[in-house]
Amino acid sequence: MGRVCRCTVRVSDRKGFEHSTEVRAASVYEAVCRAWAIFKSNEETDEESYKTKEFVVEVQQDPKVFHVGLEKMLEWLDRGRGGRRDTLRKKWLRRLMEANIWGPATPEEEARGARAK
Repeated sequence: MGRVCRCTVRVSDRKGFEHSTEVRAASVYEAVCRAWAIFKSNEETDEESYKTKEFVVEVQQDPKVFHVGLEKMLEWLDRGRGGRRDTLRKKWLRRLMEANIWGPATPEEEARGARAK
């Protein structure tokens, strides 16, 4: 993508229901990271976002749709972690994914995050 674009990011839950959110992002992975932070902050989609295999990113300015495999994106983010190949962009995207857009984490959220690590 390159420039900041408005995107719709969709994910389907285990029951086949689709959830979506709007984000502004400069890359497909950034759009997924921003959407994942939003899904994690929503009780309705929190657990489902961890269990999905794929996010669908539709770029509004350019009529393009991207399918992003969660495992593939997480592998890419972890590649080079802490080493010379760990770019500032990857560090920023990891922080973005872990962001809580509603403020500081509650004790329950912190406990859940500790279990996930």
